[in-house]
Amino acid sequence: MGGTVLFVCPHGAGKSRIAAAWFAGAAAPDWDATTAGLDPQEQVSVHAPRLLTGSAVEELLDLRLPRPLSAVADPTVVVAIDCPPGSVPGAVEWRLRHTGFDERLSAELRERAERLARELGS
Repeated sequence: MGGTVLFVCPHGAGKSRIAAAWFAGAAAPDWDATTAGLDPQEQVSVHAPRLLTGSAVEELLDLRLPRPLSAVADPTVVVAIDCPPGSVPGAVEWRLRHTGFDERLSAELRERAERLARELGS
């Protein structure tokens, strides 16, 4: 059955990238992950590669330029990470407990992304 999960964060450059990499590492082969931002930055955040260096999903990190929501057609599932409430219609909204770009944030995104992969795989 599969599909595409779109992870959205305010700038499409950090949190969404980390979540997408963890999801891609845990998801069934017929699921893809991609990212976008409400107001895309001009480059990927330095925090995403830093937090995934040496992890099992380091090579799954998407380093392409951040893009707007309109660049992603018909995702199956949309996850809005720390976006203003209601700013991404139809999205599952994730409010993270950890907001600093550190290991706790990466661990929280990993746990949530892996749980989502399990839910979609069943």
